[in-house]
Amino acid sequence: MMRMPGLRWLIAGLFVLLPLLAGAATAKKATAWPDWQAFDEAFIDAQGRVIDWTDHGRTVSEAQAYALFFALVANDPSRFAQIYDWTERNLAKGDLRKSRPAWLWGERDDGSWGVLDANSATDADLWLAYTLIEAGRLWHKPDYGLTGRALLAQIATSAVAPIPGGPMLMLPGQQGFTGSDGSIRINPSYYVPMQLIGLQSEDPKGPWLRLLNDYAALLPQIAPLGRMPDWTVWHTDRIVVDPTTAGVGSYDAIRVYLWAGMVPLADADARRLRGALNGYRDMIRELGHVPERWSTGNSGISGDAPPGFYAALLPFLQRSGDPALYEQLRQHLDETRVDGLYGKPARYYDQVLVLFGKGFVDGHYHFDAKGRVIPSWQ
Repeated sequence: MMRMPGLRWLIAGLFVLLPLLAGAATAKKATAWPDWQAFDEAFIDAQGRVIDWTDHGRTVSEAQAYALFFALVANDPSRFAQIYDWTERNLAKGDLRKSRPAWLWGERDDGSWGVLDANSATDADLWLAYTLIEAGRLWHKPDYGLTGRALLAQIATSAVAPIPGGPMLMLPGQQGFTGSDGSIRINPSYYVPMQLIGLQSEDPKGPWLRLLNDYAALLPQIAPLGRMPDWTVWHTDRIVVDPTTAGVGSYDAIRVYLWAGMVPLADADARRLRGALNGYRDMIRELGHVPERWSTGNSGISGDAPPGFYAALLPFLQRSGDPALYEQLRQHLDETRVDGLYGKPARYYDQVLVLFGKGFVDGHYHFDAKGRVIPSWQ
């Protein structure tokens, strides 16, 4: 006859099982993220390709990197693997450890589909490297971490430009951003503070914290009124207005405020960063709405921003202590929600900014002092 286990063993087994059951329940609850699920269904195909339906069905490396991050935050390893696999096979010549991904993929003139521009996008590559390293840590998948570190090493050798006697700058891509006169075109929204802090922790000998510190020191020149431009230029020994965009800020620059709002509150440098950008908050408070475009000066403010801009500003306003303006923007964003997506038509970029900004203030993830992402399921 089989002996039944004693009460002591049953109780011991229960204590082992309870944390596992609690963890499973927590993970299940944390992955209920309607905005992510709506984005996944509307913009990501079965292979893991993120499709920008409002721009000829194209795919950009930025979209793949963002979706990879959101899949990690949602604790969705199967979707993560699909996005990762598509990105590596189609954008990185089959090996992210050896190739930085092409930034643009879509339909060619002959009707075939493939890489349209093999140049890289440094912001996308940094998000890919960071997310892979974090996935390796959070999911205990060493291969992801190895790939992320190998990609990070490539970025360090091809996307960093130290100026003799001056700052260290981030090249937006491998080609096309340095002038014959030695000038360098910079995209401020490519500098993601908590990401660079995290990468420095991962790669102590890397240039990541130096890049961030030098960028922060240049902020008074880049945006003297706190209004960030999409692009700016380092020329000789100072920042000058980008001649192509004439100092206008819009779809790129809005991310600067998004990132600034995500840095941990206790970080003194973060407080200084947000303080340098508060002029933009004052501008929208005075206007009573978020414009689609602005300039580094007192002119050029125009248009009504799409829903994503409102979402991007939520972390920044939450951290800068303006609850009335925060609630105003949050209410406006909520009113743009149609069938689970934001805006009509629902555009890819708006949904991304919603997942970042609204996802952050709703508690789906945050970053710790070491720059590590802490998803709600952990």
